[in-house]
Formats: sequence, C-alpha cells, structure tokens
Amino acid sequence: MLKKTILSVLLFVCCISPAFSYQEEPAYKEEYVKANVIDVKASSSTDSAVRGISQNVTIKITSGKYKGETAKIEHIAAGGMMGRDIVLKKGDNIVVYVNDQPTKAESSSGAPAFNVADYARENPVYLMAFLYVLVLLVFGGMKGLKSLIGLVLTIVIIFALLFPLTLKGYNPLLVSVLVSAIVSLVVFYIVAGRTRKSLSAAVGTVLGVAIAGLLAFIFGKLAYLSGLSSEESKLLLYSMNIKIDYEGLLFGSILIGALGAVMDVGMSIASSVEEVRKVHPEANFKNLFSCGMNVGRDIMGTMSNTLILAYTGSALPLLLLFFANQISMVKIMNFELVAEESIRALAGSIGLVCCIPITAFVSAFLNSADRKVSRPGF
Repeated sequence: MLKKTILSVLLFVCCISPAFSYQEEPAYKEEYVKANVIDVKASSSTDSAVRGISQNVTIKITSGKYKGETAKIEHIAAGGMMGRDIVLKKGDNIVVYVNDQPTKAESSSGAPAFNVADYARENPVYLMAFLYVLVLLVFGGMKGLKSLIGLVLTIVIIFALLFPLTLKGYNPLLVSVLVSAIVSLVVFYIVAGRTRKSLSAAVGTVLGVAIAGLLAFIFGKLAYLSGLSSEESKLLLYSMNIKIDYEGLLFGSILIGALGAVMDVGMSIASSVEEVRKVHPEANFKNLFSCGMNVGRDIMGTMSNTLILAYTGSALPLLLLFFANQISMVKIMNFELVAEESIRALAGSIGLVCCIPITAFVSAFLNSADRKVSRPGF
C-alpha cells in the first residue's frame, strides 16, 4: 500500500508539473565549478583602491568541462562591508566562476578566466544530512523511514508545483494553500495510513494554515505590506522579467513557513484522541474532545514560541542593529520588514492555535461516531 501511494503521488506530480513548468531561459546563464587550491602566494596589491591582500592562487578544477585542468588566478582576499574576507590557503575547496569569453585584461591568451566565488560548503551540508537520516532511521525505525519518505515527497511537490506555478503568474497564496493541502494529505497518509488519525490531522492542518494565510492577507493589506522588503524580492522584481504577485508571495511564504509546526500539532492532537479511545472505548464525543483540547493547551505555548523564536532568530541581526543605534520604537514598529516578520510570526501562531480545536473536534467526532456504529449499547 505504501509503495502504491508513493508511486501514485510521484506519477501525479510528474504528469501535472510539465504543464506548469517555467520555460523561459535566462539571457545569460552563469557557470560555476568546484576547484581545489593547490598553491597560494601572497603579494602586495598595487591598486590603492583595493583594501586587503592580494593572493596569487593556483587551482585545480574538480568539476565541469574543465575538470582536471589547472589555472593561476589573482584573488583579492577582501569582502569589504558586504561579507567577510575570503583568505585562501592550500587545500581549500572553493567555488569559482567561469568566464568562457574573457576580456584581454582578464586573459591575454584567450583561455577561460576563473574568479573565486566562495568557499565550497556542500560537503558539510551533505554530511549533516546523512547524520539526520541516520538518526531518523536509528531512533524512528519504520516510522522514521516513513517520515523521511514524506519529507522527500514534500520537497518534490514544492519544486514541481509551488515554484513553477508561482513563476507562471498564479496567485502564490492560493498555490501555497493547494500545496499545503497536498503535502498534508500525502505525509499524513504515509505516516499514519488510511486512518481516522491521518484524516483528522489533515483537516486540522489544512484549515489551520488556511486561517493563517487569510489573517496574513487581511492584516498585510491593512499594514500596506508590499512583499518587497527583502533583497531577494527586489532582485526578482528588477533583475528578471518575471510577473509575480509579491504580496501574494509574502502571504504564501507565511503559510508555508507555518505548515510544519501546524502539521506537528495536528498529528499530536489526533494521536492523543485516538489513544484515549483505544484505552477507554466507552468515551463519548465530549470526553474525547476535552482530551484533545487538554493536550492542545499543554503544547500550545511551546509550539507558539517555536514560531515566534524562529522568526525572531532570522531577524536577529536587524534587531541588534536597531538596538545598537537606539532607533525609536515608533520607527522600529513601522519599519516594513519588522511589520512583515511580526505578521508572519503572529499569523502562523494563530493558525497553529486554531488547528488544535479543529483537529480535536474532527478527531473526537470520527472516533465517537465509529464507536456508536460498532457498539450501539454505549
């Protein structure tokens, strides 16, 4: 049954995603390859405008069409105010930008020019991902494997539906609601099977994130949020010929950001109600609903703090900047980015809290209705 479910979801996504795939190619596609630093020699910079040290670096390309070739480049090891310095040393793994059509100043021989873009950071990321999978499988067993499958399918659905539909010009908020519904149904079905528990959790999750999205839309409009407070949104607007509803993109991101926490709450409530029913089959709707609400109240505070602290942590440098410069509270609270993050955190938290009574109600109804049918004497 699990294999059929996974295959059905993948088949559905594969069939529908080509219809919404984003076909427009960029005018110029940048090429980046990995390289290894095999020698570094420091030299003084002759350009007075350049602050920092200059390095004569010998690199060996380890990926792409120039794999195996070596090149000597001059690297200015200074990031200025936009980032920390990248001072290379022998043995460093780096990412370099490839210019196949260099100017005479860049390459007198006409050979490709290479420029250091950044450190290569993928190996630690892959190692940590492997550690996550290992911990999930060791401590979770079959449930952990199902959770991992659900995570992979979630990523597939987001990349195959959310991104292409948004780039095609569809309303990002409505697309996010659709994707949230599909993800909830698929993940809960994989984790809990075709049960009352998975259905109750899915209903509570979908309605909870829908409430979060609706509140974000209403209060975002009242606060005149444009969705263009981040540098990434401005890059999409000014550097690419893409028509996107940036307000809807903001509201959709709020919804997607709250989805994981709301799913967690929904499954916790549905599981608790079902466990009570197994231990006390005589429990009626009122007893089961009360149980779900009691459990929900216990986890309400911590899960709400999870969202608030997550969004606060992401904006910590900005908040420290305000605090260090003693910016007035009037300015801070009316700054668009602060208002955006506040509404993001609060809307997600309200959706999470609303998921509790919805899931408790649906779960109690389904379990008590099943009891009445199978055991009419109670």
